[in-house]
Amino acid sequence: MRIRPAALILENNHILLLSYHYEAGTKFGLPGGNVDSGENFDQTVCRELEEELGIEVEVGEMIAVGQVHATTDYDACLHVLFEGDIVGGIPQLQPDETTANELVWMPVDKLAELNLYPAFTDAILDFVHSGKKGQYVGTLKQVWF
Repeated sequence: MRIRPAALILENNHILLLSYHYEAGTKFGLPGGNVDSGENFDQTVCRELEEELGIEVEVGEMIAVGQVHATTDYDACLHVLFEGDIVGGIPQLQPDETTANELVWMPVDKLAELNLYPAFTDAILDFVHSGKKGQYVGTLKQVWF
């Protein structure tokens, strides 16, 4: 099972997302990535966001954790979402480090309309509206193309 920590970066009621365009549709990803050997989750998030977006982040508390079961095309994955604050740099897509097509600041009120990866929509909305953190959400209902 892979482990993929990610950051929820909120500014002015907008969420920082990466957009991936496929023939079957668009998927929006929370910035993060797979843990390298010897890294803790904070280190992974910091490294991935520096590599892919050119920013320095401070990783806060865990918002949610959930899993995606393996399919014939995808490995099982444990997703862990943390609060994240930009403390250095301006987010810019680093095309040599990511397959994302663009960086998007998405209004929170549009989140429910998106195909989000990982599928933490409800946990994010709970966090934004009530400050709820530390949720185990079980199996994520991930939409694949």
